[in-house]
Amino acid sequence: LHAAASAEPVGQEVVQIGTPPADPPVSLVIPLYRNLRFVRHQLAAFARDPLLRGCEIIYVLDSPEQRGEAEHLLRGLCGITGIAATLVAHGRNAGYATACNSGAAAARAPVLLQLNSDVIPEGPGWLQPLLARLAEDPRAVCVGPKLLFDDGSLQHAGLYFARGPGGDWYNCHYFKGFPRRTPAADRPREVPGVTGAAMLIRRAAWDEVGGFHADYIVGDYEDSDLCLRLRAAGGRILY
Repeated sequence: LHAAASAEPVGQEVVQIGTPPADPPVSLVIPLYRNLRFVRHQLAAFARDPLLRGCEIIYVLDSPEQRGEAEHLLRGLCGITGIAATLVAHGRNAGYATACNSGAAAARAPVLLQLNSDVIPEGPGWLQPLLARLAEDPRAVCVGPKLLFDDGSLQHAGLYFARGPGGDWYNCHYFKGFPRRTPAADRPREVPGVTGAAMLIRRAAWDEVGGFHADYIVGDYEDSDLCLRLRAAGGRILY
C-alpha cells in the first residue's frame, strides 16, 4: 500500500515571494504540514539576522488544503520583514522525507539547512558557527546545533542509537531534559547522528547519498538513516 501511494505523482507548484538572493550561502528547507502557527515567529527571527537575510528560504507545504492560507501568510510576513521566500506547494500529502527532498531539489546553495518550522532561533548569529564547523573540516558533511525545549531544558545535543525492549533500534538524544548549560552538552564533538529538526549538510554529500529515504511510513528515522548513510560514505557528523 505504501509503495503504491508513493508511486502516485506528487505534483507541485513553486511560488516565489519577493526577490531571492542571487548567490545564497545556505538554502533553508522547511517542511510545513497543517501547523502554520510558528511561521511568523520563525520568519521574524530570520529577519533580525543579517546572514539569514542573504540565505534562500524555502517552505514546502505538504498539506495542499492549506495552499491559499500558506501563501497569504508568507506574502504578508515577507512584505513586513522585507525578506524573500519560496513556497513549494505539493499537490498531495507525500510525507516528511518527500517534502524535504522537494525543497532540496529547488535549492540553489552549496549548503542545505533542513529545519523544522517550530525551531525558533533564540537570537542572531547562530548559523555562522555551524558553517565554520563545516569549513574547518573537509570530512565534515553534516552538523547540528543544540536545541532546547520551551522550558529551556535540552532537547538535542546529538543523536545516538540504542536497542530497546524486543531488540528494536531507537534514536536517543544525548542529555535530553538536562539543564541547558550541562557542561558536556556545551562541548562540540563528533556524534553518530543529528536530528533532522536542524541539520546543516553539504549539498554535494546530500546528493551523493540521495537525500532522505521516503520508505519510513511512521517517520522519526529519516534523519538517523541519512546520517548512517553519510557516515558509510566516509563523512563525519558533528554537533
